[in-house]
Amino acid sequence: MNYLVRLVQQLAWLPLCLLGWVSSRDYRLWVFGAWHGRQYADNARYLYCHVRDHEPDIRAVWLSHDPEVVKRVQQEGGEAALAYSLAGIRLSLRAGLFLVTHTAEDVNAHASVGGALINLTHGTPLKRFGRDARSSRLGRLTPLFDRYLRHLLPAKRGPDRVLVASGVGRQRMMSAYGLPAERVTVLGYPRWAAFHADAASLLRREGIEPRDYKGIVLYAPTLRQQGRGGLDVAQGNRLEALLPWLEQERLLLLVRGHVALRMTGVEDLARRSSRIVDASASRFPDVNELMPVVDLLITDYSSLMFDFACFKRPIILMAPDLEEYLYRDVGVYGDYLEDAPGPVIRDWSQVPAAWREIAEGRHDDRLARFTARHAAMNDGRECERVVNYLRDHYLRQAVSLSRG
Repeated sequence: MNYLVRLVQQLAWLPLCLLGWVSSRDYRLWVFGAWHGRQYADNARYLYCHVRDHEPDIRAVWLSHDPEVVKRVQQEGGEAALAYSLAGIRLSLRAGLFLVTHTAEDVNAHASVGGALINLTHGTPLKRFGRDARSSRLGRLTPLFDRYLRHLLPAKRGPDRVLVASGVGRQRMMSAYGLPAERVTVLGYPRWAAFHADAASLLRREGIEPRDYKGIVLYAPTLRQQGRGGLDVAQGNRLEALLPWLEQERLLLLVRGHVALRMTGVEDLARRSSRIVDASASRFPDVNELMPVVDLLITDYSSLMFDFACFKRPIILMAPDLEEYLYRDVGVYGDYLEDAPGPVIRDWSQVPAAWREIAEGRHDDRLARFTARHAAMNDGRECERVVNYLRDHYLRQAVSLSRG
């Protein structure tokens, strides 16, 4: 949906904020939402499922702007409603906690005013965002809007707390949101629960037999120009020229771009070669469920690399537009080359050499440091830790206040 249209819709619902402010809140009612209210995914989904299935004293409800998402949650046996339906508004006026992946726009941004907004985030950021990003979504008016008006809109208000996967993520979220250290907490990501999925069965369901290949490579580029840019995945004829090498090494290449990235050049190759497979969200809704079967990740500026670090498997960064991205797109945190978990290359022609370097162990130390920085909290108890943290800060606090 056009950004300007979404702003107008937010303004139309402003009177609902007054009801939100004066409503009594139930801290045993937790509302979840994700990806601007359009997806049932990510950290919010996995925490929602955990609370629904393992925390009987907490009522978990999923809110969405998409009727199909609501239907899917209900078919799984969960409670869900459209965010701006009568049921969604009533729930939002009562709930104490709102758990999102992006902003209050993931749920009901207006009726949730007065409740605690908990950002579970959608990954450790490499791309700069929030206060740190260069943005042009409203053209020349963007700096003026961000400086004086953005924080006045309910959907764009800052989170009360942010829960992250690592110390690196903590520092970046503090900077992006302008939050003090005590409001950004390292607990690990609920979506890491997806690593226990039967990834081989997911591939077989799509007619792909993993045992036919010696290894599986996932290529996962991220968006450009905040969703307005595109990427020539084929890089002219370079990807096609890589096919004999993929055949020789008996490798399968899965291609899965960011949902907001316009990719070109791969569909024709995927039709002509069994070595390249479209792994888009329409076929595999949750990329995290695919990770257990992936032997090598190739990405550019995607936060996927930080999740994949949990497997301690090799990562190649392929950045054909590095200077453009660093200096004219949103930019990145840290030192891209120094912080890389493995080889940094420009195009497909350099993949075989990078593959040999990895096999020779030339990047083992770099990968070990990267894993230690980003995946130390991966122990299978992420959802449990998050729930305990939220109980301590909200539910038990509310009980103490009611007794006082």
